Amino acid sequence: MKSMLRILGRYVGSAAGIALILLILNAALFLLWVTGAKQENGNSYRVSVIADGLAKEGEEYTLADSARQAMTARYEWAMLLSDSGEILWSLNLPRELSRTYTIPEVASFTKWYLQDYPVYVWRHQDGLLVVGCPKGSVWKMGMELPQSIMDKTIFWIPIVLAANGLAAVLLALLLGLRLFRSMHTLVKGIEQMAAKQPVQLGTNGVLGELAAALNQTSRELQRQEIALQKREQARTSWIAGISHDIRTPLSMVMGYASQLEDNQELPRPAREQAGIVRQQSQRIKTLVNDLNLASKLEYDMQPLHQEEVLLAPLLRQIAADFLNGGLARPYSLELDVDESARQAKVLGDQELLRRAVYNLIQNSIRHNPQGCAIRIALHQESSRRVISVSDNGKGFDQELLDRLKEEDSLTGMPSHGLGLTLVRQIARVHEGTTEFENLPEGGCRVVINLPPSS
Repeated sequence: MKSMLRILGRYVGSAAGIALILLILNAALFLLWVTGAKQENGNSYRVSVIADGLAKEGEEYTLADSARQAMTARYEWAMLLSDSGEILWSLNLPRELSRTYTIPEVASFTKWYLQDYPVYVWRHQDGLLVVGCPKGSVWKMGMELPQSIMDKTIFWIPIVLAANGLAAVLLALLLGLRLFRSMHTLVKGIEQMAAKQPVQLGTNGVLGELAAALNQTSRELQRQEIALQKREQARTSWIAGISHDIRTPLSMVMGYASQLEDNQELPRPAREQAGIVRQQSQRIKTLVNDLNLASKLEYDMQPLHQEEVLLAPLLRQIAADFLNGGLARPYSLELDVDESARQAKVLGDQELLRRAVYNLIQNSIRHNPQGCAIRIALHQESSRRVISVSDNGKGFDQELLDRLKEEDSLTGMPSHGLGLTLVRQIARVHEGTTEFENLPEGGCRVVINLPPSS
């Protein structure tokens, strides 16, 4: 809503600014027009120039060259009237004009027209000089205003400009409010689409076509969402079904392999091969479980049993399980809990957190067959609890490291990165983050950042 009000404010402000610019521009153009008109009727064409150049020599009148140029440049004809209204001299005088004029006739055309000829007059020493322009060449009008109005012109002009600006702002505001209502409806529709809700907007008004397009888009998104949900549900169900179907025969394979491995009557090479079968079967079982859990976490289908979890005892138990389970000689496991983190707690699913750390340790063992030193560390900061698992082995392949940093789902992730993807998903459902890196001195480290329990 605030963004919509901001848009409305900018719209009204822009309209007011444009109105003000147009007022200033129109005033400037008017002044330029008046100035140009004044220059067009300037000194070089004044009637006084012609009057000064008209002189009597003996019984005849002559027109000086400068006066004749001024005459031919603007005017069509001229005549000099005596005080009694007789024509003393004329130049190009039209035939339809009278040769004598009374005082009322002279008074009638002095400022206006003489038989549709625009005329101008000037006092000459022998009478009244009258010059005429071609018909239709000049538009003459009279204007009278009280002196009190003229005296207040400077006061009224800013008021008129302000009134025009205010009217422009009000009109822009009215149009903006109408646009605002239409856009508000569209914004609500877009917010509903973002929340994956169906949208059905009215298609009347200025933005009716856009509303209709949003309606169509909403229907298409709803259709795609339903199809996607069906597909993902089928995918999750298929993974869960396959996982379930594999467990029974896999358990039988592991059971028989274990019996063969413990059968002292068999030759040693046969018992070792049975042990390999059991270990690889266990690995398959772990991968199937990881795949099933990762699929559920990705689509929010795994229920979380949240409780306050003390991290230090949890990590000690995990380390003890590995050490008591017979960790092979090429591997070593160390736990380092910072003094300040001994009572560190998080709100989460204890079994999922156990699974995440377990997968990281198993990943170090699985990908470093020559052995490595594994270190689990725990410390806390003001806004997070930090669990890290590192080793001094060969580290991550660069391709896998790039995928772990960029990929946001199982799509495109190589199979040997499934356990690490599961770690990232477990951290995400606990509103935490993960960091994957190779260490400069060799080996790798995975850091899990978890928010503290409130």
